[in-house]
Amino acid sequence: MDPRRYYFSTRDLLMMAALAALGGVVSTYVNAIGDFFQSILGFAGTTQWAAGLHVLWLTLAVGLTGKQGAGTVTGILKGVVELLSGNTHGLLVVLVDIVAGLLVDLGFLPFRNKDSLAAYALAGGLASASNVFVFQLLASLPADVLAYGAMLLIGGVAFVSGVLFAGVLGQVLLNTLRRAGVVKDRSPVPMGRRIYPVFLAGVAVLTLALGIYLRQALRGPATVHVGGAVQAPYDYPLEHGDIPSITTEATLRDVTSRYTGVPVREMVDRAQPQTNASLLLVQASDGYAFFVSMDEVRENESLLLAAQGQGQDASYSIVGARNSKAWVRGVEEMAVIGSATLEVTGALEQPSLYDPDDWQFEMDSTRLDVGEGPKKYQGVPLSKVLQAMGPRPGTTTVVLHTNGEPASLPLKDVLGDDDLRIFTIIGEADVSFAIARMSGEVIVPRVTYIEVQ
Repeated sequence: MDPRRYYFSTRDLLMMAALAALGGVVSTYVNAIGDFFQSILGFAGTTQWAAGLHVLWLTLAVGLTGKQGAGTVTGILKGVVELLSGNTHGLLVVLVDIVAGLLVDLGFLPFRNKDSLAAYALAGGLASASNVFVFQLLASLPADVLAYGAMLLIGGVAFVSGVLFAGVLGQVLLNTLRRAGVVKDRSPVPMGRRIYPVFLAGVAVLTLALGIYLRQALRGPATVHVGGAVQAPYDYPLEHGDIPSITTEATLRDVTSRYTGVPVREMVDRAQPQTNASLLLVQASDGYAFFVSMDEVRENESLLLAAQGQGQDASYSIVGARNSKAWVRGVEEMAVIGSATLEVTGALEQPSLYDPDDWQFEMDSTRLDVGEGPKKYQGVPLSKVLQAMGPRPGTTTVVLHTNGEPASLPLKDVLGDDDLRIFTIIGEADVSFAIARMSGEVIVPRVTYIEVQ
C-alpha cells in the first residue's frame, strides 16, 4: 500500500507523540516555577510569564512536520499525557491543550509563508493567551473571577509570553536544528481544501462538547451534604437554608477579593459535631478533597460556602480558607472527622503527636491504593516530621508499627528521602495514616504509630 496516501506519515506521528510527551512532562515543572514566582511577586497572573513554554511544543510540531493540523493533534496528545501523569486540573487540562493546539493551527493559517517569524509569533501568542480565558470560564472560584480589564491584562502577558517562547524561541530552535543537520528542511504541506474545514470543524465540535461537559461536571451538585462525625447530618440548602449570608474579604494567592456566602462555622454547628472532632473534609464532585481544621472552622470568619447560580442551577464553592488548597470548587460534601493524630515516639528530643493540620502547607498530593482503589491523598515528607522532633545521636532505625508485623527503615535513608511521606487517609468518619512514596508505592497502608530507635 502506498504510504503517501496518508496525510500524516509514521515519522510525523512519532514526532508529534514525542513532542507531546516532552511537553506534558515539562509543563509540570513550568507550573512549579510559575507558582514560585507568583509566591514572590504576590499578584494574580504572575504565572503567565511562562505560558509560552507550554505551547512551544505545539509550534515545534507544526515546524517539524510542515503540516496543517499538527498543532491540534499534538495538543490533544499533550493533554492526555498531562492528564495521565496526574495534573491537578484533571480533564480540564485536556481542553486547555486542545484549544491551544487549534489556535496554533489557526494562527499559521493566514500566512502564505508558514515559516515566517510573524506566523510563529501569532500562533504562539494566541495559543498561550487562550488558557487564561478557558480557566476563567470553567475553573475560577467565585472570588477568583477576574474583571474584564484584569483578564485582558493577564491574557496580554500570556500572549507576549507565547510570542517570545512559543514563537521566536520556537523558530530559533527549528532553524538551529536545520543548520546542524538534525532535521531536514521541509516545505509546508497544505491539507486538502475539503479535508481541512472538516478537520477544523471536528476539532471545534470536540472542544465545544468537552467544554460543555466540563462546565457541567465542575459546577457541582445543587445541594451540599453536611455529615461525618455529627449528630444531625443534613443537606444544604434543603435543610437549614435559613442561615444568613455575609459579605467579607479574603485572600487567595496574595490577591484580596470580596465575596458573599454562608459561614461554614454556622453550617457545621447546625450539624452538631462530636466533641472530639478535629477536621472538616471538603469533598468536590470531581473527586478532589482537602481538609480544614476545626480550629479554623471556629476561628476563621471568612470561611464561607459561596453559591454560584440559583435553584437547580446552583453550585457551591469553599472560599476564604487559609490554605489555598482548601478553596474547593463544586463542593459535594463537608464531612466532620473525629480524632486525627498519629503518635511519634522513641529516641527523640521532642516526641509528640503528628497532627496533619500542623503540616498542611507542606503537603502535596498523589494517587495511592491503600485498599479502596486508587484515590488522591495528601502527604508530608516523613523526614521533615522527624527532623522537627529531633532524633537523638546514635539512633539508626525508624519502626513503622501496624496491627501486624512492623516495618523497619534505616533512619539515614528516611531523613534523606523527601519522597517518602506520611499520607492522611480520611474515611467517612475517621482518619488513618499510610506511609508511601509520591510515585504511588505504598510501604505501610495503615500505620498505628511511629517509633525512632
